Amino acid sequence: MSKLLCIIILYSNLCASTKIVNLNGEWIVSEDTNQYKNMKATVPGGIYSDLMNNGIIGDIFYGNNDVELKWIQNLNWVYYKNVSISSEFLNQENVNLIFEGLDTFSSIIVNGNKVGSSENMFVQYIFDIKKYLNAGINEIEVHFSSPVKVAKKLHEEQSKNYTIPPTCPPLEYNGECHVNMIRKMQSSFAWDWGPSFPSIGIWKNVYIEAYNDSVIRYVVSDVIDKDTDHWTLNVDIYMANNNKNRVTGRVKVDLETNLMNITKIIEVNGKPDENGEIMINVDMDILKAYVNSWWPNGYGASKLYNFEVTYVNEDKSDISIKKSRIGFRKIELVQEKLDLGLTFYFKVNDVPIFMKGTNEIPIDILPEKGQNKTKVKQLLLAAHASHINMIRVWGGGVYESDYFYELTSELGILIWQDFMFACAMYPTTDSYLKNVVEEVRHQVRRLYSHSSLAVFSGNNENEGALRQNWYNTAQNYSTYYEDYVKLYITTIKSEFLRITHNRGIFITSSPTNGKKSDSENYVAENPGSSLYGDVHFYNYILNPFNTNFYPTPRFSSEYGYQSLPSLQSWFTVTNNTEDTSINSIFMNHRQHHPLGNLELKALLLYFFAVPEESNKYFNEAFIYYTQIAQAFAVKIETEHYRSCRSSLEENGEGYTMGALYWQLNDVWVAPSWSSIDYLGRWKMLQYHSMEFFAPVIVTSRLKVDRTLEIYLISDLPSPLMNLTISITVYNWNSCEPVNVENLTKTIESGSSQNIKTYNTDDYLSALGCGTLSSARTNCFFYLSVTKNEVKVSPDNFVFPDALKDSNITTAHVKIDDIRKISDAGVFIIEISTDQIALFVWLESLDIRGNFSENGFLMVQPKRVVFFNSEEQTSTEYLLKTITITHLLNQKYFTNE
Repeated sequence: MSKLLCIIILYSNLCASTKIVNLNGEWIVSEDTNQYKNMKATVPGGIYSDLMNNGIIGDIFYGNNDVELKWIQNLNWVYYKNVSISSEFLNQENVNLIFEGLDTFSSIIVNGNKVGSSENMFVQYIFDIKKYLNAGINEIEVHFSSPVKVAKKLHEEQSKNYTIPPTCPPLEYNGECHVNMIRKMQSSFAWDWGPSFPSIGIWKNVYIEAYNDSVIRYVVSDVIDKDTDHWTLNVDIYMANNNKNRVTGRVKVDLETNLMNITKIIEVNGKPDENGEIMINVDMDILKAYVNSWWPNGYGASKLYNFEVTYVNEDKSDISIKKSRIGFRKIELVQEKLDLGLTFYFKVNDVPIFMKGTNEIPIDILPEKGQNKTKVKQLLLAAHASHINMIRVWGGGVYESDYFYELTSELGILIWQDFMFACAMYPTTDSYLKNVVEEVRHQVRRLYSHSSLAVFSGNNENEGALRQNWYNTAQNYSTYYEDYVKLYITTIKSEFLRITHNRGIFITSSPTNGKKSDSENYVAENPGSSLYGDVHFYNYILNPFNTNFYPTPRFSSEYGYQSLPSLQSWFTVTNNTEDTSINSIFMNHRQHHPLGNLELKALLLYFFAVPEESNKYFNEAFIYYTQIAQAFAVKIETEHYRSCRSSLEENGEGYTMGALYWQLNDVWVAPSWSSIDYLGRWKMLQYHSMEFFAPVIVTSRLKVDRTLEIYLISDLPSPLMNLTISITVYNWNSCEPVNVENLTKTIESGSSQNIKTYNTDDYLSALGCGTLSSARTNCFFYLSVTKNEVKVSPDNFVFPDALKDSNITTAHVKIDDIRKISDAGVFIIEISTDQIALFVWLESLDIRGNFSENGFLMVQPKRVVFFNSEEQTSTEYLLKTITITHLLNQKYFTNE
C-alpha cells in the first residue's frame, strides 16, 4: 500500500480512499530539438517560470524582457516525468491520467504511446491509460506546441473562408496575433495593461487515479427558495464512467445545519445518458429555521455550512468523497419595465443590493502563479476591507482557482463571472464549438455551486464590438452576427442553462441591454444604452472631475482612469532613474494603451498645477499626482453612481444599482487602471475606495448652473435616525472654519437622498470668501456625518473650483511620532500640519504593510493614522523609512 496515496484533501477537494498517484512536483523539461535540454521543471508551473528557475533567462518582468524573450513562445517544449506504479494499483479496473490544466496545445505520451491531446487551457483532461502502464517505472511525456504558431495556422485555415477579426492587437501592445483563434487566456498575447507572455505548461494539478467502479467527478449544488419555511438543496452528482459502462453503489449526502446533520442515502445504478454523463440528482428540503441566510459583504454574515457527498461501490473497494461549503441565499437579477427602459439590479434574499465593486484581471500573467493562495487572499481581503460586495472576473483572463471562489464565498463577495471571450469575434467551426462545450461543462460544474457566484456573462464587450463595427465587420455583418448567436446563445447559453436546470442567471455580454438585447435577437441597436442593462464608460477627453459629464446608467460594470505605480515598484523592473520619467522610452514601452501617457498628462492638467519637468523630484511628483487624479476621478464617478440609486431623470436615466471600477489588480509594473499594483502596493485609489464604498456616505453634485446638491446615501438594511450632517466651509488659509451648518436628518434603508442645495457662489460670497467670481477659489466645503457625536460615515469634501485655480496656502506637514502599540505589528503615527493639507500621502518604502487611511485631507492641525506592518520591524527603522508628502509639497515646486 505504500505506493497508494490516500489523500485527505486534494485536487478540488477529492479525498478519502480514492487511489491517487500525485504527479505534482519535479519534472524535466527540454526544448523539442534539445537546444535546451534536461532542465528541472516544477508542476504546476510553466515554461517561463522553469527557464527563470534554471537561470536560462532573468526576471521576465525586468526591462524590455517582454520583447527580448519572444523566442521562448516560438519553440516547442517537452515535459517528462518517470513515475513508479505498483501492481496493486494496476489491479484496479480503471486507471486514468488527469490534468486539471494544460496550457494549451499538447500531445500526451505514456511509455511511448500517444494517449490523447489538449487544445483548451480551461478544460480538465482525463485519459484512460491502464493498458499503457506497467508495474514499476513508467514515463509520461507532454509535448507542447507553440501557441503562437498554432494560432497563426488556425487563422490561415479560417481565412480561406473568411477572417475572424481582430487579427492582431494594436502595435502599442507589443503583442501576438490571432489569440481569438485559440482557447487560451486571451490576455497572454498582451493587452492594454499587460505584456505578451504566451504561457506554455502544466499549469494545474496532475495525477493518476485508479478505481473499480467510479469516483465523484463533480458535485453541483443549487439552493432554491422553496417557500416561506423551506430551502431546497438541489444536488447533481456527476460520476466517472467505467469500462462496464454502468455505475452501481450508494451515495450519501450529508449537510451540516445549526441544529443537526441532515443525511440522505441514494442507491446508484446508472448508465451514461445522451450526453455521455452519469448524473445522480438529489433534492433535500431544509427548514429555514435550521440555517442562517448567507449575505453579501456589509449586509450580514456570510454563513457557510459543511456539505459532504460520499460514493461507495458495492464491494466497498471505491470510496470517493467531495467536500464543500454551502450558503443559503436567493439571488435575482431584476429587469422590470419602466416608462423608459428596464431596471437592472440584483436582489439577495429579496433585498435590493447596490453592487459596489471592481473588475479582476488575471492574478498573474503566468497562470500557474495566479494559483498562489497568499496573493489571492491579499487581493480579496483588500477588496473586502473596501466594502466591496461584487467582483467581476473579466473575460480575457482565466476562470480563477477553486480557492478564489471559496474565499469570495467566505467573505461575502459576489462574483460576476464572464466566460473567457473578450474584445473579438470568434470562430464557430464544429471543432471549435465542441471545444467550447467541454469548457462550459467543466467550468460551470466546477464553479456554479459557490455561494458567491451571482451571474455568468457570455463575453466581454463583443455585443458592442459587433454592433458598433469595432473590427470592420459591417460589410459582412450577417456572417458575424450568425457566429455571435451560434457561439453565445446556441452553444454557451444553452449548455449553461442545461447544466443549471434553467435556474442560472445568464446575460449574453457585458455591456448588454439585458432583456432588451434578447428581444432584439441578442445584439441591441445600442448595447451601451443607459436605460437598460450595464454599461462600460471611459472618458479620456472631458473633465473627469465634473459629474455633469458622467452618464446615469442602470449599472456601471466598467469605468476608470490610469495611474502609475510607486517608485519603489518601478525600481524592481529598472535601475535607471531616467526610466521613471513619463517621457522616457521605457515608460512609453510599458504604456500599452494608445496615447495613454498623453491622456495621463491631460488628466492632471484639468485640475492640478503640475510641477515643472525641470524639478529634480518631477518623476516622484508626477507618479504621486497621477495617483491623486485617478483616486479623485474614480471617487467622483463612483459617488455620482451611488447618488443616483433612488431617482429617475426626465430622460429615463437613473436607478443606478451598481458601480464596478476598472481594475483591482495588475500583472506587471506599468501604467494601468489598477488600484493595487503588481507587487501588492496599494495606490491611493485603493485607500479611497474604503471611503467611497462605505455603507453610509455624504457626497455632492456641483451642477452646471453652479448649484451644489448634497446627498446622504445609505446601503444599510435599516433606517438611520437623527443623523447630524455637518457642512463646514473652510478658507484655504486657515484650519479654523468659516462656517458650520448642522442638519438633522433620517436616511431610509438602501436609499440616496438630496438633503441640501446651495447656490455655491452666492453662499460662499455671503460667508466672506470673496466676490461672486472669486469666492470659489478661496473656500471649500467639508462634509461629515455623526450620530450622538460618533462618526457614521467617512468625511468628504467639495472643491468649488479646480485646485490649480484655487488660492491654496502651502502647508508644512510632518510626522511627529511613531509608536508600536501591538506585537502584531501595529504602529500609531502622529502627523501635524500648520495649514490645510491636501492628499497627504504616507509610504513605508521597503516595509510592506498598509495604513488605516491614506491620501487624506488635513483640515485640523493633528491627525493619527495606524500602520499595519506585514513584516517584523522596529519603531526606529520605520521612522527612518517612512515618508510623507502632500499636494503642494515645496520640494516639487522649487529647484533647490
